[in-house]
Order: sequence, then C-alpha cells, then structure tokens
Amino acid sequence: MDKKKTIRIIIGVILFLVFGSMYVLYKHSSGDEIVVTEDFSDGELSQRSGKAESTAAASSQSGHTGIYVHICGEIKKPGVYTFEKEPRVIEVVEKAGGFTKKAKQDCVNMAQLVSDGTQLFIAGKEKVSQQREQEAKEESDSGKVNINTASKEELMTLSGIGESKAAQILTYRETIGRFAKIEDIKNISGIKDGVFSKIKDYITV
Repeated sequence: MDKKKTIRIIIGVILFLVFGSMYVLYKHSSGDEIVVTEDFSDGELSQRSGKAESTAAASSQSGHTGIYVHICGEIKKPGVYTFEKEPRVIEVVEKAGGFTKKAKQDCVNMAQLVSDGTQLFIAGKEKVSQQREQEAKEESDSGKVNINTASKEELMTLSGIGESKAAQILTYRETIGRFAKIEDIKNISGIKDGVFSKIKDYITV
C-alpha cells in the first residue's frame, strides 16, 4: 500500500473518531439537559403552585376575624358574639338569647347596623326611668328646653320652632338618636344659623 494513502486513511479514521465522539457526547449531554429541565420545571412549578394555593387559602382563613360585638345589660346571655358581616341589633339580641323582663325594649333601635368592636348596652326600665327623671329635673332647674326629652308642645315654645320642625325633631330622636350637643339641632331641615341663634340660649341636651 502506498505510504501516503495509508497516512490519509489513518488521519481519516482519527478525524472520524474525534468528530464521532464529540457528536455522541453533544447529543447525550443535550438530551439529558432537556429532559431534566422539563421534568424539573413542570414538577417544581406544579408543586409551588399547589403550595401557593394552599398557603393563600390558609392565610385567608386565618385572617378572617369576622365582626365582634359585645352585648351586655338586660340581656339573657351577655357576652361577645361574632358575625360574618355587620349584623342588625335584632340579630345580636337574638343570638344573645333575647331581652330580660327588665329590659327597656322600646328604647332600642332593633334595625340599626352594628359595626365591628361595638358594645351594645341594654338599659333596664328602672335605669331609663331614673335617667329621664334626672334629665327632667335638670331641665326644670335650668329653665331650658331639653331637645332630647322635650315633647312636641314644649319644642314649639321655642322661637322659630313650629309644629313641622318640632315633629322633625321627634323623628330625628327616634331614628338617629339623641342630640350629642345643641348644635346638632341644625341637622334638622329648616333649622340653620338664623333660627339656632335665637334658640341656643334656651335649649340644652
């Protein structure tokens, strides 16, 4: 065999082996990487997603505190009760077993919404009676009209307060509640600064 031809064959074999080995190694490493990456990504993402959903659900449950209401006084089962949403007073009273026989029920606005952290005190008939007597005495002593307790006729003795405005004052007390200060009377339609300036020295709360 020609020497040059032999050298060419040897070089060809060597090149074939080198490139063949490189190709096999490349395919092997490339294939492994793809398989591992896909398996890892799919499994890991799925697992993390499941954990995230479980954590979110647990967090949601643990973070739900509800509406806490404390009811006391003339009620059968005084205490703190929880609700999923803001209840009406009637719902709180029912959950606490209802009123006692001494409760002054007509002084309670059963339709009022109760917000979180509220304390509802149910007064007794005797206590309410004593409070009204005290208010009447203070009103008599001061010579002023108590806009929280005055009758329609008493309110009409005030300058600028006719039958219509007196009726509105009574309605306000029944639906909204007591006047916290004398200036609150200006919440009544038609009673503004002019009328208030005439009666402010003659009214009290």
